[in-house]
Amino acid sequence: MFKILILAYLMGTNPVDTQQTFQMELTFNTMSECKANLLSRNDDKTYQVMREFVVDGQFKWDWLVAGCKNDKTGEEFTLEPFYPLGKPKELEGIEFDLKELEA
Repeated sequence: MFKILILAYLMGTNPVDTQQTFQMELTFNTMSECKANLLSRNDDKTYQVMREFVVDGQFKWDWLVAGCKNDKTGEEFTLEPFYPLGKPKELEGIEFDLKELEA
């Protein structure tokens, strides 16, 4: 079973102090199904899953890394945000990865 995990932080705060892992409700039988859902884009080219996450979180949370993960096999795929105007100040010099996602 593959699940989508999102590592996020409370916007306007220290991301290391407020980081939290969220698991999306849907699960998938294959990595390709999970990736297709994770990489699906809206008309404005934003990722549909991330947009839903940010909107459902009332714009309080921003994502740091997201991915598909299978706990039994260890198989994973990660996706990081792209910052066309540069990384927000609170994220400069900080790196996150899926291994930090524990659900």
